[in-house]
Amino acid sequence: ELQLMIRHPNNSGLQRNPLTQHFIPAHFVQKLSISQADRPILSMEGGISISEDPNFRFDFTAHGTGQIQVEAIDTDGKVFRDQWPLEATGL
Repeated sequence: ELQLMIRHPNNSGLQRNPLTQHFIPAHFVQKLSISQADRPILSMEGGISISEDPNFRFDFTAHGTGQIQVEAIDTDGKVFRDQWPLEATGL
């Protein structure tokens, strides 16, 4: 099982600023890709329905001990990348 938590505001563009009543511009994770040792595990295109600070959890089959690599791109064009070693869990 892999769990990925991303800290990002993910504004839909439909919320209003409570003080000004102007719409808050859309700003969300637009693309996400997860791989292990350069082998794709998951890729997705995001949209306005993704929550603030999204949390993704899913099962996958590990191939060896290669690191998990994540790349996320938001609607402002900012790219976030990181990688982590696989952690063995006690079965």
